[in-house]
Amino acid sequence: MGAVEDARDAILRTFRWTEGHADFGLVFRDPTALSEVGPALAAPFVGAGVTAVVGLEARGFVLGALCAEHLGVGLVLARKPGSIHPGPKVEVVSAADWRGRKIPIRIARVLSSADRVLLVDDWIETGSQARAVKQAVEAMGAVFAGTAVIVDDTVEQTRAELNVVALVTSAELGPSTRPS
Repeated sequence: MGAVEDARDAILRTFRWTEGHADFGLVFRDPTALSEVGPALAAPFVGAGVTAVVGLEARGFVLGALCAEHLGVGLVLARKPGSIHPGPKVEVVSAADWRGRKIPIRIARVLSSADRVLLVDDWIETGSQARAVKQAVEAMGAVFAGTAVIVDDTVEQTRAELNVVALVTSAELGPSTRPS
């Protein structure tokens, strides 16, 4: 099997719904799954000229680091409220997410027009936070190359707009017991 297929199998084997929420704890705990996820997220963007990966807090930090290491580029953190984020930064407030929250996203001013940036996170649903990251990246003059996620739960228009590539779809994970 290839890297993407191996990672897909590992995700489907280790992912769980816990108390109605997506639980990636076993994915991160499994050394095989962990070693396969970064290369699989990076695979569609190898050769795309990516110079930096943005990891969106919180699980995106882990996944972004794995992906950046595989691509041989640096990691930039996209932080949410309550985090310490010293120095100059760009802040963009997202549109409402699936819970109806508008989330401020902060990224250190470390990107330039020479950068092509890949966003990495665990899940995409409405795309509101990914759009905020894209807006912040572009505000620094960098080019937004796309979005790599473990789970795609979005619509085709958002998928195309944010160049979303995923390892699995939410339908493949089975029904959740997420509270409405």
